[in-house]
Amino acid sequence: METDQSGETDRPEESRGMESGSAGERENFMNDYRPNPMDTSDVTLSEELLAITEKLAENVHENWAKARMEQGWTYGPVRDEASRTTPCLVPYGDLTEEEKEYDRRTALETVRQIVKLGYNIQPKEGT
Repeated sequence: METDQSGETDRPEESRGMESGSAGERENFMNDYRPNPMDTSDVTLSEELLAITEKLAENVHENWAKARMEQGWTYGPVRDEASRTTPCLVPYGDLTEEEKEYDRRTALETVRQIVKLGYNIQPKEGT
């Protein structure tokens, strides 16, 4: 997970939904916000589902990178908000293990939540 000098993460900020409103409104919202993710700790995934999480993690990264590039970001050796550069604009295989782990956690929690919600994930017949 890429961080800037303040310790803020690079990726989650894009999903906060705080594009509009005054700075004071955003600050009040963030001060009152208490994350409450679904508890998926009781979900056990099959070996098949665990195996697909790496592919999903790669796709998570590809979608993130595409969005960043569309926003004008480019590769740079350090994350720089003003210059819109980040060292994470590389293929998934070239990321550090720490960066890959960020994407893996996202993918894994998504699959766990789908299962917890009662859905079955199965390959198409013949695959």
